[in-house]
Amino acid sequence: MKTITVKYGVDQITKQVEDGFTFGDLQDSDTFKAALGFGDNTKTLVDGIEQNRDTIIPAGTTVRIETAANTKA
Repeated sequence: MKTITVKYGVDQITKQVEDGFTFGDLQDSDTFKAALGFGDNTKTLVDGIEQNRDTIIPAGTTVRIETAANTKA
């Protein structure tokens, strides 16, 4: 288990997650969605840099969730 902090808007939550927990798992997590109120169209950032969904979140990381802009092809 490891502890991560997740921020969305002015709200934040610090929670323990499994060691293999990825940024994609965070974006899909109903627990974090319910606690912070974000939807499905999001991106994850660490220190302002967007993270890949498959990357494992290191222990002690602070992740900022932002609503992703809609794009048209």
